[in-house]
Amino acid sequence: MKEVIFNRKLLPLSLASFTSKIGDFAHEVVFALITIELLSGDIFYIGLVYFLKFIPYLFSGPVGGWIADVFPFKRNMLLSDTLRLSVTFVMFITYYFGLLNIAGLVLCAMLMTIGRSLFQPSFRSYLPFVLSKEELPAGNSLFQIIEDLASIIGPLLCALIISVADKSFVLLADVITYVLSLILLLFLKKNQTHREEKLSFTALFTDTRESISNLRNHQTDLFMVIIGTTACVLFTAALLKYVLPAIIVEHYLREELVGYVFSLMATGTVLGGILYPRMVKDTTPELVMKSWMLYGALFVLVAIVININLPTLFASVFILGVVGAIVDISIITNIQTLSRQGELGKNYGLYSTVANTGESLSGIVAGALTMLAGGFSFICMAISIVISAKWALVRLRKEEKTHERTV
Repeated sequence: MKEVIFNRKLLPLSLASFTSKIGDFAHEVVFALITIELLSGDIFYIGLVYFLKFIPYLFSGPVGGWIADVFPFKRNMLLSDTLRLSVTFVMFITYYFGLLNIAGLVLCAMLMTIGRSLFQPSFRSYLPFVLSKEELPAGNSLFQIIEDLASIIGPLLCALIISVADKSFVLLADVITYVLSLILLLFLKKNQTHREEKLSFTALFTDTRESISNLRNHQTDLFMVIIGTTACVLFTAALLKYVLPAIIVEHYLREELVGYVFSLMATGTVLGGILYPRMVKDTTPELVMKSWMLYGALFVLVAIVININLPTLFASVFILGVVGAIVDISIITNIQTLSRQGELGKNYGLYSTVANTGESLSGIVAGALTMLAGGFSFICMAISIVISAKWALVRLRKEEKTHERTV
């Protein structure tokens, strides 16, 4: 782990990731608050906004994977951050002058999603480019720690800015972090690509369909990691993105408290990232699903204690953060180690597409559950995470036994 942390090849990406992630996490909190403000806290319509926000992943996710396999990672990440910087600046100007309406907010959110989907496959593919296979778990832990430190600072920054100024200045802070990130990304090592292809959307989606079929038939373990995670994200995303913030604001009547709660959760993820290389010796698909089950069970606990008192809520979300780090690191490590040579970008793009499709649908699912279950929708979604993970674990074990009998 120590060697990875001080790897000079990773330093520019580490600093760029830390800087931009601070802005991203502040952005996520203020986006939820602005959405709640514009829609007067209506969970159904808030869920619809998040559905529309993540829909572009259906199209841009495969494109991001293709770009990562065909073009230099450095250029892809620079273009992505430039797009996200521009969109965030437009959001800042329009909200500051009172011109931002819900249609404009949705459009900006969709463009940010496109930028993110183009960035992530190249970002994840850069690590195997500069690290050996043995160093990957430690490298992923490092970036998980970086992300989690940023997820502490970002919501705190958001809370502090909101406590002394208008919410629009959170967006301005995000713009500044993207500027710094772009400068740092210029120092990345440029990889040489050997594939020369022209982008064909027909061929791209045909290739994506074939990749899914290939994973299902020949790489069942990786397939179940992706599908099982998608099923869990279907319920997790809504809880994290806006259900939990909305309930905190409704129950405690303090917007800044959302930032403090998510900072504490992120503190737990930092601890989880630090402990991961010591706790986990073999990152397997089964570990991913078992971690998801525990994560869902802890969300059930959060759903229960949120109405008790703040100290109990703080303790619960801290532990939730620890387990969340184990989930995140295990997913990425499985994709990197189980992907065949030359297919990592494609597989990560596929994962991004289906997982974020689940994230977009989570808004609709949350809205429907709210209408059907009312105040019990939170705990229903938390239990659904456990059930989804258990289903994937059973399927994974069944496929393993079938493979063993065949062999």
